Amino acid sequence: MTEHTQPARRARNTIARVAALAGVAVAAVALATPSAMASGTSPKLNGCYSTWGSTGSVGHCVKVTEAGQYKNHGVCTFGSEESLWTSFGYGESNPKWGGVECTFNISKSYIMFTD
Repeated sequence: MTEHTQPARRARNTIARVAALAGVAVAAVALATPSAMASGTSPKLNGCYSTWGSTGSVGHCVKVTEAGQYKNHGVCTFGSEESLWTSFGYGESNPKWGGVECTFNISKSYIMFTD
């Protein structure tokens, strides 16, 4: 009878070890993967700035100090996304414009300007 119980016990122990190692591997990958919940605000450029969170970004302008064209640029995990150029005159405001969406996550965004 002991001949049959030892291989079964060894099999259970082996399965338990493999499961434990798989759990450790999954935890290591989860901790190494950047969080999709990062968020922030870019520096202001002529009264415009960009905010980002999770996978998207949006531009904001409050009393623009220099007339011209502005674009919101998002830095994604794989590449980048940009909004279309948007014209603002001196003193104009727009609380939400130039939204961009990344497929996975966004690490930062910023405003670009050209006159």
